[in-house]
Amino acid sequence: MIRALFFDAGGTLLTPAEPVGRIYARLAQARGWRAREEEMEKGFRAAWKKRRVEGMGSDGTLGREGWRKIVKESAMGLGMPADFPFEDYFSEVYDYFARPDAWQDFPEVDEVIRSVREKGVRVGMISNWDPRLRRVLGGFSWAGLLDPILISEECGVEKPHVSLFRRAEEEAGLKAEECALVGDDPLSDRAGAEGAGWRCALVERPYRGLWEALGELGL
Repeated sequence: MIRALFFDAGGTLLTPAEPVGRIYARLAQARGWRAREEEMEKGFRAAWKKRRVEGMGSDGTLGREGWRKIVKESAMGLGMPADFPFEDYFSEVYDYFARPDAWQDFPEVDEVIRSVREKGVRVGMISNWDPRLRRVLGGFSWAGLLDPILISEECGVEKPHVSLFRRAEEEAGLKAEECALVGDDPLSDRAGAEGAGWRCALVERPYRGLWEALGELGL
């Protein structure tokens, strides 16, 4: 019986309010580099995919320094000018994504979280993020219903590592077989949860959202 349902954050409950490449390009252009949105988006996705495949769960947690590497790799592959003030640019990019208005929730999020709670199931969050997430969540009323919230950088380990799931169990006072995760990533979410003995269901937007994930879990 599921007594606690945890949600991943990015891609599951939240998504950038604008395409990442658009934001990267706009902030670069403000500092004199006429970067193109499409190229920045492609560069970001390539750098993120590389980190996801090669680093997730093995190179520590994705904090400020990890994001610095991703943003720099995104820019270097697009011919970043030698005199471009990258450190100032990165600080602006990093701070931008700490703003609640840089993000939007998917349309069903509030109703889904309240529906699960009405069934007597505890609702929490496990995210491979950094402390900026707490500021971001402050802009969404449903976030006040999440307890506990586990953020990888604060915990010193990230999904799919089993210890993050064990910590969630400890904070919730529950056993593995009483916990489930809804996420969007087969590696960090499904492999991590099932490796810890949890149940898991994935969203696959835009084809499969939170309601379908709940249905798979019998909630």
